[in-house]
Amino acid sequence: MSDAAKYKSYSQFEEFLHNFYSLSQTARIHSDNHKLVIAGVEKFSESIKSCMDDEQLTFKISNDQLYVDDEKLSYNRTTKNLFDNIIRFFDARSLEGVRLLEAVKHASAKEILTFISLLDKSEQKPEPLTWLTNSLAVENIQWVELVKKSERPQHDQESSYRDKAERRERARKDYTYVKASLEEVAQKIKDQKSEVGIRKTVRVVQNMVTNLIEDDEVYAAISTLRVFDDYTFTHSANVATLSMCIGRRINLSRRNLVSLGICALFHDLGKIEIPNEVLHKKDKLDKSELKLIQEHSLNSARLLLKLKASTDSKARILVPMFEHHLKYDLSGYPHADWKRPLTLFGKIISIADKYDTLTSSRAYRKFLLSPDRALGYMFDRSGKDFDPTLIKVFINILGVYPVGTLLRLDTDELALVVSSPSREFSKRPLVCVLTKENDGSYKKKEIINLDERDTETGEYVRQIIETYHPANLGIQPVQHIFSN
Repeated sequence: MSDAAKYKSYSQFEEFLHNFYSLSQTARIHSDNHKLVIAGVEKFSESIKSCMDDEQLTFKISNDQLYVDDEKLSYNRTTKNLFDNIIRFFDARSLEGVRLLEAVKHASAKEILTFISLLDKSEQKPEPLTWLTNSLAVENIQWVELVKKSERPQHDQESSYRDKAERRERARKDYTYVKASLEEVAQKIKDQKSEVGIRKTVRVVQNMVTNLIEDDEVYAAISTLRVFDDYTFTHSANVATLSMCIGRRINLSRRNLVSLGICALFHDLGKIEIPNEVLHKKDKLDKSELKLIQEHSLNSARLLLKLKASTDSKARILVPMFEHHLKYDLSGYPHADWKRPLTLFGKIISIADKYDTLTSSRAYRKFLLSPDRALGYMFDRSGKDFDPTLIKVFINILGVYPVGTLLRLDTDELALVVSSPSREFSKRPLVCVLTKENDGSYKKKEIINLDERDTETGEYVRQIIETYHPANLGIQPVQHIFSN
């Protein structure tokens, strides 16, 4: 297929999905003879005819991606809301997809509306798929086949996972460049260079934003690249990446995403002035040491003023750097007579900063929260420590079980989350099973989807029993997630 033909097909497929979803919503609130419903049926029928080249037209979900006749559709800013709505629509009905047969071209408006109505009603049934199958038979609608979730072939799951390899590698390079640029700036400040420029940092953040806009799910998982004994700069790189993912989900402009990324990357710049013996102290900090730590956000803002950048650029990121430990209700530090609400950037960075802190291995921390428990801890503090809306967005990005969460399954298997559904209606991640070797290390085994159900009982094949932080068992997620 030529690029022009492929683009045309994609446009037609997107229009078809738009007409399908639009009709499903319109028919829900209006009678069959309403002009909007009539127009919706006509558009839906026409889009079916324009897309159906063979004897059938299939649209389905596979690993949070939409396919029409095996063509994966591009998930981007333009299609995001539509695709999310359709995936949510199908998931609520235990459907992977719908296959329309050629006879649909001759279906009456009444038949199409009956099909749409049955789809809508099935969501409220205890067994939506069974009810829908039986209801379609009763209405003698023979031009529809339902694609069940259990029909998803295992090799399709693995193929989809492998398809992400190139994007993971691109994300890893972006992450590495961002972290290296921060290290370079910090070293120049330590060397007391008179003017430290950040042009290189801006450029690498701009490149990261370009790629992140296309696939924020991969970038949300990139924080698993952390090395347990390298905290200072990886933490800032993680906070920058996670902050930009939040910004992406709330539709910040490209310019604002870049500013947010730079602000988050430099948010802990003031810590370079704190002695390592204080930063990495295992015992409880004394009052003077605690005061030194709590002044780092103010010092970050002070050091920013010394960097070589435009006044406008500094102004956009100065206040959020100061705010990131103030908390949503302003009860945090540094202790100041601060009355006004936190800026949007400040609220975003505080969420990303706290999550990475809770899930990072530190010398003074005896127990590590698993990623899912860290999210639960933070959610319990929404409205006090964190903006309630933004914390929900963040949890939606990472999923119930974020990438890098270690799971114990009821099959007595140990599994690492490698791709966590990032939409709120999905709770069953893609995992790789780990087996313990004789030397105590863990080896990556097969990839499985915890969404898999028993074809006879409809129950999930595997259940999650417990969650752990991988560091508690000496497991480095990056060795398994970002490897072939």
